[in-house]
Amino acid sequence: MKKYLIFVVIIAVILLSLGIAKATAKKPVKEENVKSVSYEVVSLGSISTMQDFYGKIEGFNQTEIYPDVPGRFIRYTVEEGAYVKKNDVIAEIDRSVPGLSFETAKVLSPIDGLVYDLNMMKGDATAPSMPVAMVAENSRVVARIYASADVLSSINRGIRAEIYVDGNTLSGYVERKSAFVNNLTQMGSVDIMVSGGSKFLNRSCTVRLFLSEKKNIKVIPFESMRSDSAGDYVFVYSSGTALLKRIKTGMKNGESVEVTEGINAGDTIVTRGSDMIKDGQNIKLR
Repeated sequence: MKKYLIFVVIIAVILLSLGIAKATAKKPVKEENVKSVSYEVVSLGSISTMQDFYGKIEGFNQTEIYPDVPGRFIRYTVEEGAYVKKNDVIAEIDRSVPGLSFETAKVLSPIDGLVYDLNMMKGDATAPSMPVAMVAENSRVVARIYASADVLSSINRGIRAEIYVDGNTLSGYVERKSAFVNNLTQMGSVDIMVSGGSKFLNRSCTVRLFLSEKKNIKVIPFESMRSDSAGDYVFVYSSGTALLKRIKTGMKNGESVEVTEGINAGDTIVTRGSDMIKDGQNIKLR
């Protein structure tokens, strides 16, 4: 009987110890899933869509110069890049034929401007259908580009342009464009008036046309916008929480998005990391 009581006491002590240990054991801390994300404060800005073209700087008014008679080229009387006035002599043509001698024919400039494309060599055959030079008015120059029919329709007179030539960036605007495309090339020409470009006459260039622009609008980074079957949305930061906000958008390019509804200027939105969070998730800004 005594052994039985001892056994009961030992069992009771063990059970009591286990109960005390369980009661005093620390409960495991639930780890909170907090994502670190980048952010940006929504502000008013501008957005544009643009396209680049290769072109050439030419005179706003320019013309090819043709001899009046056939013959053999003798010489140029001016150097390339020289300024000439209307009716100045550009070149001389020998119009003699075997057995007959004629006075040397003069090739005259029809306008004031700079002379270039002096590509004839002494003795080359010439004809009234063959240009011997080009004269361009250098007080006003344009960057001439060519665009396909679908792009041409989106180019309007007066839109802004940037012209990159010989390491320089010049400003300009569309002055004129073809009403129709060429039947063979299916391309139409566009002339961009260039500010301060007279010294770059006859140079190749790159032209960036700003096809459409909006200013003083809400703009967000393209990477901050997400989309699903219900439409576009962003995550707005609020007291450590990411809140999903549906938005309506306008103009877009590869970098920015115009927001017309859904968020306000001054809101803090998630940019990088928006693809790794969900509505109501705890986040911290970095």
